[in-house]
Amino acid sequence: MFVYRESALNPNPISKFLVLILMSFTVFHVVHTEILLAAFLSLLFFINGYRMYAIKVFFIYTVLTLVPSFPDLEKLPALLKMSLGLALLVRIFFLPYLAGNLLIKTSDVSSIISSLGLLKIPQQVSIPLAVMFRFFPSFQEEKANIKMAMKIRGVSRKNFLKYAEYVFVPLLILSTNIADDIAKAAECKAIEAPGKKTRYFAIKFRLIDFIYPALALLLLAGGVLL
Repeated sequence: MFVYRESALNPNPISKFLVLILMSFTVFHVVHTEILLAAFLSLLFFINGYRMYAIKVFFIYTVLTLVPSFPDLEKLPALLKMSLGLALLVRIFFLPYLAGNLLIKTSDVSSIISSLGLLKIPQQVSIPLAVMFRFFPSFQEEKANIKMAMKIRGVSRKNFLKYAEYVFVPLLILSTNIADDIAKAAECKAIEAPGKKTRYFAIKFRLIDFIYPALALLLLAGGVLL
């Protein structure tokens, strides 16, 4: 569930966007401090209330660091090479995933939209992002409701075809309806209207908003230089 918690240790969305951009560089370059970056992001999850999730993702990433690199995979059998290769791809994209998940899980949708306006992001970009950020919480809620209904009716994952019919098909229909409802609500609120808009959430810059990207940049630069 997506929950926003106002806290002195919760950076604003602008800082989280900056760190997300920084973490995207780890996909293209080897960073020797990746385990420290994973620990740092997990710590942010932990202090903002997602304690079990922080422990779980750090444990998963620690296991993924044991996967050999691509040159070492060439020496292994084909089946093992495919399995470990997939795990290595997950490891490559894991840090950007953590940074993006931190942005979504610990930021209110309204504060994210306010941040996009403060950064002068064009409406061609901010409007689809606004719809996307409002879509996923609704989709997760409907998904949980459908799974609970299927559990009550005794439909289990053992019968995959029946599970697909009673879960995936309603999800496809609901996702279309949710996207349509959100788009209509955005139009009713004059999201495309020109001129300055008044926001309920004001973006504040606190000490954590400078510490968070600064430490991420320091760890990233140190890992590249090493």
